[in-house]
Amino acid sequence: MQDARLEALAPFLSEERKKKFDEAIAQRTRQLCLVLENVYQSRNASAVMRTCDGLGVQDVHLIEDINPWVYNRVVSKGTPSWLTIHRYQAAEQPISACIDRLKKLGFKIAVTSPHVDGFEPHELPTDHPVALVMGTEFKGVSDEMMEAADYCVHIPMLGFSESLNISVAAGVIMHRILENIREKPRSEWEIPEEEAHQLRINWALKSVRKSAKLLAHLGIHPETGEALENK
Repeated sequence: MQDARLEALAPFLSEERKKKFDEAIAQRTRQLCLVLENVYQSRNASAVMRTCDGLGVQDVHLIEDINPWVYNRVVSKGTPSWLTIHRYQAAEQPISACIDRLKKLGFKIAVTSPHVDGFEPHELPTDHPVALVMGTEFKGVSDEMMEAADYCVHIPMLGFSESLNISVAAGVIMHRILENIREKPRSEWEIPEEEAHQLRINWALKSVRKSAKLLAHLGIHPETGEALENK
């Protein structure tokens, strides 16, 4: 049955908001995703998510078996609402579950580490989708993630500091990788229309106040978009 949610919510969205949806989707990609592995400070994770939204990276994977992520609206400015957040809290082995999912989706895993020789951001291969992994602020990525990695990536440091703040490092690396990705034909990196339509639905649900109650009142299931049986 056809999903009627977007059509039903459209009258409650401003033309400016609809235009913003289209502009954002036009620059979104799933050829690069970010993995945050047990980031110690939630504000750092939220800052990275804000960067993902600003650069057009749609998917963020969170591994939280040691350090859980707590939503921080002040730092993130609400940007997690516009991202697709993948969490592994229900998995017995969250790291393994995340790795397995990324591999099944065809991603090459690129871990960040200042201690391992590897690619500089502009050198990283982009012939396959890339999952960029940022580890905890103190120890970096786990041994399990390091063993699963296809690439290591680092930012050359020219001063006395060994590394950058995680949100700054993520922004620098993602920006350079995305430049390479977007040099390819748009058809190779843009989000397919079916997925883009689902994003518009998700964003509309989050933009319209009490959208679930409104849809139910109109006889539309808020989660599936199908007609409610009692209507």
